[in-house]
Amino acid sequence: MGTFHWASAGSIPPKLDLRAQGWHLADPAKRVADCVSIVHAEALGMSDWARLLGGTSRDERRLMLVATVNVPSGRAKLLHEGFGEVVCTEIDLPELSARAARLATFERWVPQCRAVAGMELDLLAREATFGGRALNLHPREFAILWRLSDRPGEVVSKEALLRDVWRLSTSPESNSIAVQLSRLRRKLTAAGLDGAVLTTAGGYCLRREYQVAC
Repeated sequence: MGTFHWASAGSIPPKLDLRAQGWHLADPAKRVADCVSIVHAEALGMSDWARLLGGTSRDERRLMLVATVNVPSGRAKLLHEGFGEVVCTEIDLPELSARAARLATFERWVPQCRAVAGMELDLLAREATFGGRALNLHPREFAILWRLSDRPGEVVSKEALLRDVWRLSTSPESNSIAVQLSRLRRKLTAAGLDGAVLTTAGGYCLRREYQVAC
């Protein structure tokens, strides 16, 4: 089978130990391709959830399986937050293994490039180009643009940007978002993309004009 990472404190309960299904437990100090993270919801307190949500991006959460969530509305909320799978306590190991194996394929599905609003975004290079010319984005400027390109035309709240780009659960006293967005807009304008990133009452969005598959 595959490899999994135990993303909770303490020992692995037998009902969640995928080693019994032929999986390998990953060394937490090493990055392993197609590695699924198992989160034991019953073992997490409020501060643990805050660290988990604030310390992971949506792309990272696609490879996370949250177990032992018995309230349907709670499972729905976690899926909305971008976790790849959320299951209840009653799941047995064979089904848990099957769902984890499905998640292991998601890393291959995460887009490595996107084309939107006339730009080409390259996740590996963390750079955007327009008309064949690089925009020379700072990593955080690129991260903002990539997050907004998740759903072009839809508003992304300030709180969502703080969580997914800055990995913060609370708003800092500084105006970090405003500063980075100003720099990003200047570079977009210089490239001929004035108005590509819009500010709305609820947050920010990327224009969806000219959106195509990459």
